[in-house]
Amino acid sequence: SILNIRSMQTIGIVIRKWEKDTNGKYKNVSKKNLNQQIHTLHKKLKKEDVIYTEFSIEKDKHSNKYHSHLIIHHNNKEESIQRNLSKFIGGEEWKDRNDGLEVYRECNGKYGLVHTQPIQNIDLYRNYINKYGELKTLI
Repeated sequence: SILNIRSMQTIGIVIRKWEKDTNGKYKNVSKKNLNQQIHTLHKKLKKEDVIYTEFSIEKDKHSNKYHSHLIIHHNNKEESIQRNLSKFIGGEEWKDRNDGLEVYRECNGKYGLVHTQPIQNIDLYRNYINKYGELKTLI
């Protein structure tokens, strides 16, 4: 199928991933590892829909940990995306979380945390996730 970005819907996503170290303690994954995992997630999502992913990986302000911001362009497959995100972090239960005027869908899992949000203004959201100039695109 053809990628027609103008007719696609968007969803904003933040992902934090962790893994167990050799001592059985949880630790955040490296930037390189997170990048590889985002590519893998994109491939899995593409099996169910024609999607287009924009993402950046950034360092937390006060620690040496990383998280990723994504914009997923999709064809009305939000349930499929949510199911794949649940698998991706080893979680099941999604909850709504209110933060001021924003409402997020959030899932905590064995391997991470994910929250999704509707994107009201794609240009503002894209500028926000590209604030360090590291935005990448997967087609």
